[in-house]
Amino acid sequence: MKLAQPFLPVEAKTEGLQHRVSVVGREIVFGADSLPVSIKAQGHELLAAPVRFVGIEDGEPIRWDTDYPDNESESFIQSRSDEKVVLCGAMASCRFIIDTCITTEFDGNIAFDVKLMPRGKTVAEGFGLVAMKPKRYQLDRLWLEIPLKKEAVPLFSMYPNSAIHLRDGTDIAPVQSSNSGAVPAQDMAVSFKMLLWLGNEERGLGYFAERDQNWQPADAEKAIEILHAEDAVVMRVHLLDSHPVSWKEPPENGMNAYAPIGFSFGLQPTPVKPFPRNPYPIHGMHLDCFIKIKGNYIDFLNAENRFDRLKEKGVDTLILHEKWNKSQNWFELSEYTENQIRQIVSECHRRGIRVLPYFGHEIASMAPVWTEKNRLVCQERESGKHGGGWYRVPFQRDYTVCFHNEWQDRFVEGVARIMDTCGIDGVYLDGPSRPHFCANELHGCGWRDESGKLHGSYPVLAVREMFKKLYAAVHSRGGIINVHASGMQNFTALPFIDLSWYGEYLQFAYVHGDFSDAPLDYFRSEHIGRNMGVPVEFIAYENRPIWNFENAVALAIVHGILPRPNDIDGPLDQMAEIWKIFDRFPIVQSDWMPYWRNGASVSDPRVKISYYRYRAVDGAVSLLAFCANTGKEEARGVTFRLKEDAALTRWDDLTRGEPLSCPLSLRPYEYRIFFVH
Repeated sequence: MKLAQPFLPVEAKTEGLQHRVSVVGREIVFGADSLPVSIKAQGHELLAAPVRFVGIEDGEPIRWDTDYPDNESESFIQSRSDEKVVLCGAMASCRFIIDTCITTEFDGNIAFDVKLMPRGKTVAEGFGLVAMKPKRYQLDRLWLEIPLKKEAVPLFSMYPNSAIHLRDGTDIAPVQSSNSGAVPAQDMAVSFKMLLWLGNEERGLGYFAERDQNWQPADAEKAIEILHAEDAVVMRVHLLDSHPVSWKEPPENGMNAYAPIGFSFGLQPTPVKPFPRNPYPIHGMHLDCFIKIKGNYIDFLNAENRFDRLKEKGVDTLILHEKWNKSQNWFELSEYTENQIRQIVSECHRRGIRVLPYFGHEIASMAPVWTEKNRLVCQERESGKHGGGWYRVPFQRDYTVCFHNEWQDRFVEGVARIMDTCGIDGVYLDGPSRPHFCANELHGCGWRDESGKLHGSYPVLAVREMFKKLYAAVHSRGGIINVHASGMQNFTALPFIDLSWYGEYLQFAYVHGDFSDAPLDYFRSEHIGRNMGVPVEFIAYENRPIWNFENAVALAIVHGILPRPNDIDGPLDQMAEIWKIFDRFPIVQSDWMPYWRNGASVSDPRVKISYYRYRAVDGAVSLLAFCANTGKEEARGVTFRLKEDAALTRWDDLTRGEPLSCPLSLRPYEYRIFFVH
């Protein structure tokens, strides 16, 4: 397999009892027991102590590899290639064994396959040459603990969303905007999570699990804890808080009676790839998303010379929403659909504009294969009902697919075929990066407990595999992949995504009155892109007079991202002027200095200042600075001072075309852009 840029072959080196595995921007050191003892991202250590399993056996704390003189933890490289390194290992306590198989891939994804079982007799014990101490093989607890450096993890992001339970008994109710933010100052606990990321604005560590099969937390609502130690934040996963229910015989018979129990989970240090020096890779216009148009796209674009308007306003990428395709998400285009997309591509390419059409995460009732394939490829709830069911025009219903089946390859092949035949420049994807909860046993999702009850699972690795294949197919054809996902960051798929589009939950929460001032910790954990390694554009859904495009610009611009216009009129006019400003400043050669670390002093805490700093060959410094009121009330009499060269005395207000007049007054969510020199 040829690795697409920016990835490089995995490197692995054995040093004594440890194995050092290196991928782009990250390094993981596995200890003698095969568990990570060091995880570095961008050269910064994330772990405060080695990853560990802790527990209680026969009423005593588990001590690994200490009770018997012939016990030695061992790990070894099972296989290696450019794409991955497979490491196997074993550790033993007085009564139990854990075997591991750990696969580290070229993008830093680390998948753990863990098997727990009772310990057997040594050779001497088996022949009766050495007396064997009686063992009950009672396992009362087994936890996975990941100790992280406190300064490395002030922020978190999790999915699916749920209530957060604090140590003092307070519960933070689940709302759309609470699945990310600042790690609470006191210990917290949450239910099972498919994705849980801890980090800061630059880097972090993601944990993922497809299912909670074999888990036995004492309280399902507190299956995962985030605990504050003196010099660490510890993520604790309650795999077992009681003796495994599948081990039914008396504990005294456990050595031979108890079959191995498996647990699967994974880690992924972020950013998942180097963040680009230019975090604004496109000048994009999104057609027909939220701001709807009537009729067919080709008729709309041909009217009033709109293709030329896109060019004149600086658009270099046109994103088409779902209505371009008569049969929603189907890859074999109708005659009309193919003719329309060919015309749009031709007109756009004549003007140097790329075209990214929409694909979602559904199969439509209009698709020719619906009757044959829907039971096999659709997501199903535990009740057996399909997920989704969106109503679409022409009259059809759209149901959620699961990629843990043949649809994975069909999706990739379909996109590649349309790129080849219609000349599109990649795809805009709405939802496929979300591993939907699925209990469809026909394609291997879900699992059954000891009583036979069906439970769903999340096909994280199947979605990841689909994106890996799609990334190779699209990039080999010179295209890009732009993805929207609501309220989640699937860091296992992000290595194979070029541009994310986030933000609708935040704006819906604002419109519904869920917050007054913007929740900036939430924004920094989920909407800046740098901590994940993938640029972000902000969704801007206008709901005047409560919320408008200018408000979206204000929140985005101080976080190092920009909103994407989805209206060919006013919002596009605003963005055209901002693009011109950004294009004139040497951002690729500049340092990003955001408000959370640039040391700027501002009289009003709601007003934030971020900037790009450029140093010319002759040593002269200039800034492209962004100032925004992130509050719901007007900020008056605002003054500020930067920790920069004292010679920077001239502030040109590029939004108003005049010198800065200080003190400032800023309306709610108003912004200014300054050239400082």
